[in-house]
Amino acid sequence: MAARRLFHRFVLSFGLGTALIVAPGADAQDAKNLGDGIPTPEQYVQSAGGDSRVLPPGQFKLDGRRQLCGQRPTVIDNKLDDYGAAYPGFIIMNPRYLSKVSTPVKQWIYAHECGHQFRGPDEETADCFAVQRGRRQGWLTHEGLDEVCSFISPAKGDAMHFSGSYRCAYMRKCYEDPTIK
Repeated sequence: MAARRLFHRFVLSFGLGTALIVAPGADAQDAKNLGDGIPTPEQYVQSAGGDSRVLPPGQFKLDGRRQLCGQRPTVIDNKLDDYGAAYPGFIIMNPRYLSKVSTPVKQWIYAHECGHQFRGPDEETADCFAVQRGRRQGWLTHEGLDEVCSFISPAKGDAMHFSGSYRCAYMRKCYEDPTIK
């Protein structure tokens, strides 16, 4: 959801990567990742500071339910300026923000960020991925989708997202898709 803001924060924190490349313990993989502009989870945590940390795949839980996005780790960052975000290879979640929303909304946010891992940067595609995953896995009901829509509908569109009401209508179509088992 906020990957562009995170990228700018990461670049600013590392002064275009120079600090990490010359930092003790930096290796060829660190230099390669910075050359791509994509941090590793560990680089992100170093940049974010505070109490941020990396959780191995399957260790992140939302209201007692284990979350899994393939073999991708989850970074916990209470200073993230959004509920969640994604970089290629890992998901970032802000538990401080997530504590303010219902369980179906939390799980949709995580699944949306996971959708970016499997389907790319398109927001509509990540939204569809999330509701279809929720339906298949049984954690997203019609009532839960109503909660997601109540959460997202007030959002105004921006350079990366359509308006919340548009996203909600699109997610309802994805949810009802009869080809999804």
